[in-house]
Amino acid sequence: MKLQYILLLATLIPLFSNIYITKYLHDIRESEKCKDIDSGLVTFYYDFYILSLVILVVSVVGIILAFAKYTNLLTHKNTMKLSDLFLSNSKIIELVSIVFTAGLVKIVYDLKGGSECKYIDPSMASNIYYYGIGGLVVSVLNLVNIDFYKYFV
Repeated sequence: MKLQYILLLATLIPLFSNIYITKYLHDIRESEKCKDIDSGLVTFYYDFYILSLVILVVSVVGIILAFAKYTNLLTHKNTMKLSDLFLSNSKIIELVSIVFTAGLVKIVYDLKGGSECKYIDPSMASNIYYYGIGGLVVSVLNLVNIDFYKYFV
């Protein structure tokens, strides 16, 4: 499989998961039952995921256009500088990811426990909650340099 397709797939997975989370947060915000608990934290996460969706759509379109126009994009010196920037700051990026995922898990946990909101998309809430916990475990393992993936290969 060509590297550009792997890169496109790696961008599409967060895009679809962010659409899923945004749909759930939108349903919570639009529900009449949950109007009284629409906190600033729910609004912040909803806006954050809308912004991340815009960024991911632009990046998917950019990846498609860049690979259609340039054949040697992966070996270009500016691409290498950009990848070095992300790789050198991977611990900071992982830490920010842990904070945002933990906040999302807490919101979903609180919403699932609420008497009024737990009936709004309960399967979506459970999926987001359990995948968030799994993501937290993987992120913590990555942060402390435990190569968990070698046990699955």
